[in-house]
Amino acid sequence: MKKFLISDYDKTFFIDNNSIKYNIEKVKEFRDNGNIFAIATGRSFYDFIKNLENFHIEYDYLIINHGATLLDKNHNLIKNYPIDNKAKQNIKHEFNLVDNQNIFVCKCLESRTSIIQENITKIHIKCNNHDEQVKFNNILNNKYKKFVKSYLITGLNNCIEIISSNTDKSIAIQEIAKIEDIKKNKIFTVGDSFNDL
Repeated sequence: MKKFLISDYDKTFFIDNNSIKYNIEKVKEFRDNGNIFAIATGRSFYDFIKNLENFHIEYDYLIINHGATLLDKNHNLIKNYPIDNKAKQNIKHEFNLVDNQNIFVCKCLESRTSIIQENITKIHIKCNNHDEQVKFNNILNNKYKKFVKSYLITGLNNCIEIISSNTDKSIAIQEIAKIEDIKKNKIFTVGDSFNDL
C-alpha cells in the first residue's frame, strides 16, 4: 500500500545545499517505489518556484501559503481558500495595512498583489519588533479567529502571516489523501515551525 510523505520546506527539506541534494535523492527513491510526496510550505508560489528551478525538486503535490493553496505536480490548481473579504477589510483598517515594504499579499498563485484586492489568500506583515509581532498575532487569533489563522514566522524579522480559518496544512493534506485514497496510518509529516503543528 502506498505511503504519503509531506515535508515542510524551510529548515526541513532545505537546510543547506548538501542536505537538499540528499533529500531530493531520497524522495526520488521514495517516489520510485510508488509512494506520494508533497511539499507543504508557507511560501507563496513565486517564492517557492525560484527554489524549484534552482534544485529541480520533484513532487506529486505542492501545498503553499500555509495550506491555503493546493496544486498538483503540474501546478494545476486543486483548491484555494481565500480570506473572507469583510474580515480582510476589518483587519486592514484595524492594523492600518497599506501596500508598502512591510507587507505583501498573495492571491492564489499571484505572489505579490495589493491589499485592496478581494479574495486574497495570504497576508504577510513585518512588525516593528517581537512584542508587536506577538500582540498582532494574539489579536488576530482571538478577535478574528472565526475568519483567519495567524502564524508567527520564525527567523524572519518579527513577521506574521495570515490565511483563512477554513484551512491549514493538515486540511490540504487531507484533500490529497482523499484524491489518492491513502489511509491516515500511511501519512507521514515533517516540519519545524508553528504552521506545521
